[in-house]
Amino acid sequence: MNTSLSNNNKLGLWTGTSLVVGNMIGSGVFLMPAQLATFGGISILGWIFSAIGAFLLAKIFSNLSKLVPDADGGPYAYSKTAMGVFSGYLVGWGLPCIYMVY
Repeated sequence: MNTSLSNNNKLGLWTGTSLVVGNMIGSGVFLMPAQLATFGGISILGWIFSAIGAFLLAKIFSNLSKLVPDADGGPYAYSKTAMGVFSGYLVGWGLPCIYMVY
């Protein structure tokens, strides 16, 4: 592992948050109001929980990018490094399938 890398080149909290929020907007946040409209005023909780989830996911990815500095490829690279090639394979093929459904 190359220890001479600085953490300046890794994802920070704000960069991770902007990436996750951008993915949420790009992958269907415009459909969420129509789905939550049937629940009335309580649908605001859906938005709040989604925002909390986006923040936590950004925090997780920013921490993973600092823990595994040589990994390029996002969730695929992190799962491959942590749990092996088969796990990386499943995540690598699972993410496009999830994106196609939504």
